[in-house]
Amino acid sequence: MERKKILFVTSEAVPFIKTGGLADVAGTLPKYFDNEKYDVRVILPKYLCIKPQWQEKLTYLTHFEMDMAWRKQHVGIFSAEIDGITFYFIDNEFYFAGDRPYGEIRGDMEKFIYFSKAALSALPLIGFRPDIIHCHDWQAGLVPVYLREFFQDTPIGNAKTMITIHNLRFQGIYNIKTIKYWTNLPDYVFNKDVLTQNWLDANMFKGGLTYSNMITTVSNTYAGEIQTEEYGEGLEDHLRYHSGKLRGIVN
Repeated sequence: MERKKILFVTSEAVPFIKTGGLADVAGTLPKYFDNEKYDVRVILPKYLCIKPQWQEKLTYLTHFEMDMAWRKQHVGIFSAEIDGITFYFIDNEFYFAGDRPYGEIRGDMEKFIYFSKAALSALPLIGFRPDIIHCHDWQAGLVPVYLREFFQDTPIGNAKTMITIHNLRFQGIYNIKTIKYWTNLPDYVFNKDVLTQNWLDANMFKGGLTYSNMITTVSNTYAGEIQTEEYGEGLEDHLRYHSGKLRGIVN
């Protein structure tokens, strides 16, 4: 029986880069899948602040140019195998320089729009065709949106998507005009059911929640809490609407 292929798309993963619990889940959970049934791989940014001891383990695979707003952007692909798991890294020093993975919101928005599109664009070049793409937090929120809008007629177009809410407080919100410019997404996704929030803003996490096939949280309790005004961070109505595909799975 052919192994089911799963790709984790995440902004951080141990042992390479960590600011919180997201990194622990994304970096360690793949090791606990049955290797005979599942081929689980991880893709994340190649930050310049990754410690040299881990940078040295990365191997260059290939590179290409990708459209990003009005310009072409370099996309380098590196890889490393740790504890039997293949990690891929998207390389672009324009976006991933600096002494920490996150900075001010405008820069982070463009950075992770680029990362979401580059992660999908890289898959044909590395020869990995996932059955499931597991996205983590707002930084990968546009992956399900890009997959349906730009990659539907490609070899990865049939992949199912799941998005996990680790921390709903951070959602990737910026004005619609700028997000349209950076993403080149069609006008019809900028509506209240997909990306639009508060009429003037676009919310990357909201878009991912809408377009994903499944939504998970880090516990059953949290799955219920985020559907309330107290814990929903402004998305409680949206999450209640999508509650049919919302599940809590303990970390």
